[in-house]
Amino acid sequence: MAEIILPQWAVVAAFFAVALAYATVGLAGGSSYAALMIIFAFSSAVIPNLSLLLNLIVSTAGSFNFVRRGHLSWPLFLPFIVLSLPMAWIGGSLQVPEFVFKLLLLLSL
Repeated sequence: MAEIILPQWAVVAAFFAVALAYATVGLAGGSSYAALMIIFAFSSAVIPNLSLLLNLIVSTAGSFNFVRRGHLSWPLFLPFIVLSLPMAWIGGSLQVPEFVFKLLLLLSL
């Protein structure tokens, strides 16, 4: 199969378009970044970390605007943050083979 060479700005534009589309509806788009990285033939070693970083950037911007506009309810938010932090750590520490990772990504999208 022939490799498609795209200019760097086209790859950046694709990531920006996905981030913008997800952010407009209050999501961060982490799985879509992973899919784009697979399409653009990124190394499987960097996909999870880079996808997480991009997801954090977009979700932080959205969260900042949400809090700034006074929509945050601490009593409702606290149980979610207390439970999600250890679960995120456990999920992030799992090591799965590349084939399983791509299969799970395919099934989840």
